[in-house]
Amino acid sequence: MFVRHLRQDDFEITLPMPLFLVVEDVGWWRGHDGSARQEPYRTGMGRRHCLADYQALVFLAKRLSMRIQMAMVLCEWDRTDLLRQIPSATWMGSTWNNAENRGPWLEETADFLRRHDNFLEIGLHGVGHEYWVQGQLKRAEFHDADGFMRPPWSIRQHLEAFGRLLEQNGLGPFPESFVPPALHHSFGNGEASMQAILSEFGIRYLCTIFSRARQYAPPLHEGLTWECGVLLLERNEAAVPWDHVGAIPPQSVSGPVVSLHWANLLHQEPDRNGEVVAAWADLLIARAKELDTFLAPDTAACWSQYCYHRLAVLRSLGPGVEIDCRRLPELAALSGPVYLKVRERKQRQWQVRGGSVVTARDLGEGITLYAILLQPGEKRLFFHQAAESAS
Repeated sequence: MFVRHLRQDDFEITLPMPLFLVVEDVGWWRGHDGSARQEPYRTGMGRRHCLADYQALVFLAKRLSMRIQMAMVLCEWDRTDLLRQIPSATWMGSTWNNAENRGPWLEETADFLRRHDNFLEIGLHGVGHEYWVQGQLKRAEFHDADGFMRPPWSIRQHLEAFGRLLEQNGLGPFPESFVPPALHHSFGNGEASMQAILSEFGIRYLCTIFSRARQYAPPLHEGLTWECGVLLLERNEAAVPWDHVGAIPPQSVSGPVVSLHWANLLHQEPDRNGEVVAAWADLLIARAKELDTFLAPDTAACWSQYCYHRLAVLRSLGPGVEIDCRRLPELAALSGPVYLKVRERKQRQWQVRGGSVVTARDLGEGITLYAILLQPGEKRLFFHQAAESAS
């Protein structure tokens, strides 16, 4: 049994669950659902997207002190119609023409994203989200509805095109995170897997719903597995339906990943986007005040902390606790600190052996959030109260 919460006479300590926001389907310029005409579903909004829709995400990121992950679809950012070379990437195939989506808004928004890179992370969702065979839409871009991969050569074509679209718009480098379109995915088949291809392109972090994926082998742990250097994390169902515009937040959400779609956070009138995102910010901030969770600052922190939350063990040891991390894998993706939340009746100074405190944030009500970086080669931390250890 993994112990994630310990209570002593004068303090409580937890390995909190991360809470992190991933927003899917960012990147479309046209919002309408075109699936009845073999076009993408897009965001389901009845208007075009605009700079204000990205500004809303930055507003939310600032409220949360979080670098939000945007799972982006980039075909409508094509400045040169390069996607004519990849007929399976769009509904127009070899006659692809993106002229209606080319305008001053492209550079204006690209410049905005570059300047706000510390608030918004570009993640991979797809080139066109779907897969087209002779103009017929097939769900989805990288796997079919039964979880079978598209041909590896075709997947690489799409990923290379995604990278070229980023380059066209000055939005590189290639992402480290991926959300499978329509959650059609597979794992567990090693070097023949999608993860093997993703790792070639530098992807380290992936979230999906495991029960929807084709599993050639079961996940290594509940809610968590890894393959070819890619760390797969299980997320919950989306908090609200994908096409609910300006969605009202539910009463509560749970981690590790809070999955939303772009339209959920936007208003039909762009200058009112702030009203929508403010409500979601209030919900997430309130949830993170609880002792068992916290707002992860970015993708790497969320994925790392979820591994600690799932696999590390807390043990009482003298005037403090031991954090045993020996069950965690050796992965480049796990480079972030371990987060601890401590609630004390009387605040004291804490020390750590086997690592170093990177940050200590006073959250009020006697709660402090510590970020601790393990020393190289260390697998156990001893976190103790300084005054008591000296006695």
